[in-house]
Amino acid sequence: MADETFAGREVPQDESISINILVAANISAHPHQLPQSENETVDNQSLSELEIEKVDGAHSSRESASGTNISDCLYLHSPYGRKEKVEYLRKGRPLYEAARNGNWEVAEKIFIEYPAAKRAYITEGWETPLHISAIANQLTFVVELLKKLDKEDLAITNKRGNTALCLAAVGGNVDIAHAIIGKYIGVGERHEIGEHLEPAMIRGPEGILPVRMAAKLGNEAMVEELRERSSSSLLWTESEGAELMKDLVASDLYESAGKMNLQLAISDKEVLLLLATKHMAERSKRGRFKNLFSWGRKKAELLQVQALKLLDDILECAFKENDLNIANIVDTAPLLLFDAAKRGNFHLFKRLICYYPELVWKINQHGVSMFHLAVQYRHEIIFSLLYNMDEVRKLVTLYKDKDGNTMLHLAATLAPKDKLDTVTGAAFQMQQAICWYKAVEKIVPAAYRNMRNCNGRTSADIFDEEHKKLLKEGEKWMKDTAKSCMVVAALTATVMFSSAFTVPGDYDNEGHPNLLNRASFDFLTVSQVIGMLSSSTSILMFLSILTSRFNKYAFQHSLPWKLMLGLVALFVSIASMLMAFCLAIHLTYGHAWLLWFLLLLACVPVMFICLKFRLLADIIRSTWVTSSMFKSTRLSDY
Repeated sequence: MADETFAGREVPQDESISINILVAANISAHPHQLPQSENETVDNQSLSELEIEKVDGAHSSRESASGTNISDCLYLHSPYGRKEKVEYLRKGRPLYEAARNGNWEVAEKIFIEYPAAKRAYITEGWETPLHISAIANQLTFVVELLKKLDKEDLAITNKRGNTALCLAAVGGNVDIAHAIIGKYIGVGERHEIGEHLEPAMIRGPEGILPVRMAAKLGNEAMVEELRERSSSSLLWTESEGAELMKDLVASDLYESAGKMNLQLAISDKEVLLLLATKHMAERSKRGRFKNLFSWGRKKAELLQVQALKLLDDILECAFKENDLNIANIVDTAPLLLFDAAKRGNFHLFKRLICYYPELVWKINQHGVSMFHLAVQYRHEIIFSLLYNMDEVRKLVTLYKDKDGNTMLHLAATLAPKDKLDTVTGAAFQMQQAICWYKAVEKIVPAAYRNMRNCNGRTSADIFDEEHKKLLKEGEKWMKDTAKSCMVVAALTATVMFSSAFTVPGDYDNEGHPNLLNRASFDFLTVSQVIGMLSSSTSILMFLSILTSRFNKYAFQHSLPWKLMLGLVALFVSIASMLMAFCLAIHLTYGHAWLLWFLLLLACVPVMFICLKFRLLADIIRSTWVTSSMFKSTRLSDY
């Protein structure tokens, strides 16, 4: 779709639009700077001696949507004459400041003496007092000003083509929009002027309705206000309604989109295609543990549920209606399915398969299936469906693209950057790459494992070439991490070893510790033993990493497991050392409160583990979960 233009600025439709899009209608803190010489002053000429300037040329020919010539101007324009400067200082600037700041008393005095000022342009952008007060969210000023305006005045646009309602839609003030529309509708006068002059139906820049401006900015309350208060059926037409629905979906306003005619989404493929780009992830049987860590994501989860409901409603509407609707969905479904496989949108994938099972056999213009795309873009949940589809797996694994690449060739390519960024460290990125390659290798026919593509390259050749840099980075990352951790483990072992021969409380005449019979002494001994053993284990694990052969297969299990065990042992040794320190202080000074106080202080360095929980969790996930992420998946599991 073509880029939209707001207030003279081109903005791509899929780009997030800021609140300043329409504010940039030449509404500045000061509408114009007045050039004056040092000796030039403005006399105290009475306002009654001045008349509002009728501007010639382009300024005087400005026609409003109502057909009324609105040519009264109170902004400073060329040429700068004495009369214009006095007019600007005495009327234009005070009125602008009053509208911007909501000072109705000042504005009312000007309106009493100069009634035409109510609808005059007071900025170079041709904003009237209603425009200024609407974008400045001055509700009281707007309400009072509307009492003095005619209905035709609501159709006045600025130089960019924005009415006051357009600016209110951008500003997001529902009460102001309600007041402007209420001025037109009145009581029992809904169609008195004509539907073409209804404020909500007067288009802004590039023919965009105010309701679409609010939708693009994600202002759901404003969308509902403009839609419900509008008397026009234009919003329900196929062309305008489809555009509005796309804007609503793009801004994640799924509930508002669901209130529209769902036939629009069926007849316009772009609505469903746009919905396919949205990530949908509802709670699942296999995802309960993961959902425990979803704090702070309530809003995102709510949006996902709303998106799924909208999708279900659209599909249900299509398959319950006439054959033409089903045909539209069937024609669109392959595009949706391939897009879902590319983006990893499993729930859209699931719903399309349930409604139209034959889609699993479809191939795209490159000759590959949706499962090939799932492999190429590393979406394991979609790929894992093949484990329960024997008849599908046997056929789709035979597919080759136009370059002769099999599914294994696609698995051998480097993963997309967004997938690599989800894994901590080059070593675990390499681990995930080899796991993907091995998982695909298991399901392709044996004859395909060493098959060459049109360029004469096997999947192993592609893997080695594309992962050469990652392999070196993984080796460096693993060695650097092991060296750093081994230094800490060695220091911990040294401390624990020396503490075993430094007994608090000294010895008696027989050579036994004086505090041997105290319970805390036993805990001290246990802490020292655990600390010594765990630090020694950690040293051995990290030493084993440094002496390992860093081939690609070592990253699958051996190296990650050694690193994980080494880190766990290191954390245990540090915790044991802190415990031994607290117990030794307690045994020496003998105060119970001191023990608890020291334990509380010892928790501070232990909290370092919590700060690094994300790193530790990534390591555990990469070493433990990655090996099982390709297990069989059924549609009923989600």
